Amino acid sequence: MAQKKVWVISEQQNLLAELIAGAKALIPGEISIFAAALGNLEAARAAAGAGVQQVYYFKPGDGIPVEAAFCQLAQLIRENGGDLVLVGATKRGKTLAALLAAELDSGLATEATVRDWNEGLPATQRLLYGGLAVSTDAFVSGIPIITVPPRTWECPAPARETSHTSQGGFTEVSVGEGPVRVIERQPRQLSAANLEEAQVVICIGRGVKKREDLAMFEELAGLLEGALACTRPVAEEEGYRWFPEDSYIGISGRKVKPRLYISVGSSGQIQHVVGCRDAGIILGIDKNEDAPIFEASDYGIVGDLYQVVPELIKRIKEVKSR
Repeated sequence: MAQKKVWVISEQQNLLAELIAGAKALIPGEISIFAAALGNLEAARAAAGAGVQQVYYFKPGDGIPVEAAFCQLAQLIRENGGDLVLVGATKRGKTLAALLAAELDSGLATEATVRDWNEGLPATQRLLYGGLAVSTDAFVSGIPIITVPPRTWECPAPARETSHTSQGGFTEVSVGEGPVRVIERQPRQLSAANLEEAQVVICIGRGVKKREDLAMFEELAGLLEGALACTRPVAEEEGYRWFPEDSYIGISGRKVKPRLYISVGSSGQIQHVVGCRDAGIILGIDKNEDAPIFEASDYGIVGDLYQVVPELIKRIKEVKSR
């Protein structure tokens, strides 16, 4: 079997590391990995120590967005060859992937997972209609380009510190002028916890009656060293708005992959479940035994949350005190 050449591209260090690990696990046989770190020197240095053949650090000039690197990336892929391109499915990553696909005249699958290989070309799966359907797609020609959501693969443990020139090759590429110029940057201030990194997430739905009742969920989160989140109505609807708008889990909100996800007082409509379906274990708590959340749950408790949650807190304290 001929050696496959895989390109992994992202502006985020952890996501680039995930893509490198995923490429190694995904493709049988020998592969050569070319990593492109967009505007992130630390990501480039970490990738160079992760067993890749070549790292390209794309350094944008003043006012040049990293997406403008697509032309230079396309040229490097043409020169070095490529059998697969994996791009981190961030907003910037998806923009760059679309530009790159047009430049290379290649197919593009967005926010997809690789299902299998068909005569050397990947077949992918992705969710449609808010998770109500799954689309299976196959590439038939060209260089397949796939944008991969964060945490599709496990991020490997950081390697021991090494010189970034001691492993694969390292090349700095200056990103030239593009059709867009950045005048000013104002980072968005996230007011919610870093839910994507939390190992335990407790999500609150409209079954919670009063804002004052959040205290018991804060206590539960503290005991489990977890983070609090909510469904979209709790963040946005009149009469609620108990959480910042960047706290809700769902198709248009945050997507999480904790070891444990506890849904409390939420019916579990598909638009919400899309945001938590990849959790290691899902525990659903709702008084309605026919609530859709139980179909998505590994474990379910049918009952009044005002009886169930205090009992959970009590039992956890008993276990911790032993």
